[in-house]
Amino acid sequence: MLVQKSRRFFRALAVPAAALAAATLTIAVSSCMSSLGSADPEAYVPETFRQFSSYDETQYVHAFRSHAPGDIIAASYEDPLRREAVLAFFSSITKSRPIARAILDNAEAYSVPVSLAFALAYEESQFNPRAINRNSESVDRGLFQLNSKSFPNLTIEQFYDPDLNAKKGLAHLAYCLKEGGNEVAGLAIYNAGFGRVSRGGTPRKTLDYISRITKYAANLETLFEAQVLARQVATAKEGNRGTRSD
Repeated sequence: MLVQKSRRFFRALAVPAAALAAATLTIAVSSCMSSLGSADPEAYVPETFRQFSSYDETQYVHAFRSHAPGDIIAASYEDPLRREAVLAFFSSITKSRPIARAILDNAEAYSVPVSLAFALAYEESQFNPRAINRNSESVDRGLFQLNSKSFPNLTIEQFYDPDLNAKKGLAHLAYCLKEGGNEVAGLAIYNAGFGRVSRGGTPRKTLDYISRITKYAANLETLFEAQVLARQVATAKEGNRGTRSD
C-alpha cells in the first residue's frame, strides 16, 4: 500500500520516477514473498499481504501493479463485530467519541479512505471542532476548515457542528478526489483550488501540506493494524485455545 502511494505521489507531481518505482517494486516483491513463505498461518499478516498470499512471484508482480487495495479500516467499521473497536481506536486518536464517529460515518457515506479523512482533519484543525483561521477576505472554521466563501449558506454554529462540518468537508474531499484522479491531486485541489492546480500553479506550501497528510494517513493505517487488527487476531487465538482446553 505504501509503495503504491509513493508511485501515485511521484506520478501526480510529474516527477520522473520510473527507476525508483521499479526498484521499490522489486524490493517489495522479494521481501513480501519471503515473509509470506515463512509466515505462521495463524499469525497476523497485514491485509495487503494476505490478499496476495496464494500468488507465485509472477502473479504477485502483476497483481501488485494492477490491484487497488481495499480500505481495511472502512471494512472493519462496516463489520458489526469490529465496529466498536474501530470507534474506540479513533476516539483515542481524536480524544472525542462524537468527532471520531462523525468522521467515520461521513467517510463511509462518501467512500473516502478513512485514514485520509482523519489525516486531513488533523492537518486542518488537529481535531478541534472550534478551530478558526481568518484570511484576508474569508474565514476557515471547524474540523475540516470549511471556508466561508465556499459555504456561504452555513451559519456560524453550523460551521462548528462536528457532524455537519465532517459531512460538508468529506463530501467536498470526495469531489476533489474524483476531479483529481488520485489522492495527491485531490488534496492539492482541496487546499489550493481546482483552477490553480489545473494551471500548474500548485504552491510549495500545498506540496508540503500533501506530504504531511499522506504520511499521517500511512502511519495511522500502520497503527490501526498493530493495535486493532493484530489484537483481534490474538484475542481470537486465545479464545480458540480456551475452547480446545475445555
